[in-house]
Amino acid sequence: MADGCEVCAIVPPRGGLGRGVERRAAARRLPVCDVGPSINDPHTIERLRLLRADLYVNWGHPERFSQDVLELPRLGVLNLHPGEIPGARGLEPVFAAIVEGWPAITQTAHLMSAAFDDGPIIRTRRIAIDDEPYRDVVEERLREGAVGFYREAVLAVLAGERGAPGTGPRRYFGKLKPDDDVLRWTEPREAVLRRLRALSPFKPARSFIAGHSEPLLIWRAEASDIAAEPASAGQVIAAGDDELLVAAADGLVRITAYERPPALPLVKLVGAELTGDQPR
Repeated sequence: MADGCEVCAIVPPRGGLGRGVERRAAARRLPVCDVGPSINDPHTIERLRLLRADLYVNWGHPERFSQDVLELPRLGVLNLHPGEIPGARGLEPVFAAIVEGWPAITQTAHLMSAAFDDGPIIRTRRIAIDDEPYRDVVEERLREGAVGFYREAVLAVLAGERGAPGTGPRRYFGKLKPDDDVLRWTEPREAVLRRLRALSPFKPARSFIAGHSEPLLIWRAEASDIAAEPASAGQVIAAGDDELLVAAADGLVRITAYERPPALPLVKLVGAELTGDQPR
């Protein structure tokens, strides 16, 4: 608006997120277009068509847009994606970046195509994550400066830029699978710690103990500088209310925030072996 753009309508998604968007739109006295049962519903598409918008600017709408929606605005639909295209498509590029130890993550503003998280790239920015951050820190870095970055992309498209497709290998990272939050202690400890950081603090990592159906929930951990004693991978070397010392494949991990199963006494943890296999 400050750049002279006319906002035809705000199109909130359904549910609680949408109600929050509606309140903010009302506070700014911006017109709202009801998404109806779905943004891809024929009646919704007709309401969108009547707006005669030049450009749609998508920010986190949870539905995948149909080709009919993508073809409505004269200049297309702009999207903000927290990953490189086509090398980090899908819902979980942040998880993949931390688990795989990428030095940086690339935020991308692109014109949407029928293929999910694809299409001509308008702007990118590279955000360093090589200092072993937890997921909330990475998400915050993606938010910092995002408004200004996206604004530049919006103005570029309105000025006539059409972008170009990304190059390189195509990779897709879908929703987390049920066992993606399970730590595998037979892996090197850096791999164990990366998986934990990719989850926490939004979700704990899990490990299982023989004889207990409830998992050990792990929120925070770090590499230990204590000389590793001979121990099998997953073995608990020491246990206290505030920390655990556990052997990974190539060194010790100091767990500094965790929740043990209520039925498991602390003394029973010492010498126990943590595993990625859920007891049957």
